[in-house]
Amino acid sequence: MIYFSQAPTPISTPVPGACRMQALTERLASDMRELAFNGRVVDVDTLSEFGWTKDTIMRLAPAATSIARRRSVRQISQ
Repeated sequence: MIYFSQAPTPISTPVPGACRMQALTERLASDMRELAFNGRVVDVDTLSEFGWTKDTIMRLAPAATSIARRRSVRQISQ
């Protein structure tokens, strides 16, 4: 006898908006690190020179700051 079964449903699929938000946050973190390592103050005015709007900075800054800090700390020895 032939049995038909349905294809398994995926557990979770990434939401396209969430992927774009994460990419923007990582890009902002990269710009923050670039400014900091060049000895410049990281604030709304300097980030706006990189093309960021004030609203975007305010929305993404907390997450981007933590990403930038994590990527900037290096463990030298154990």
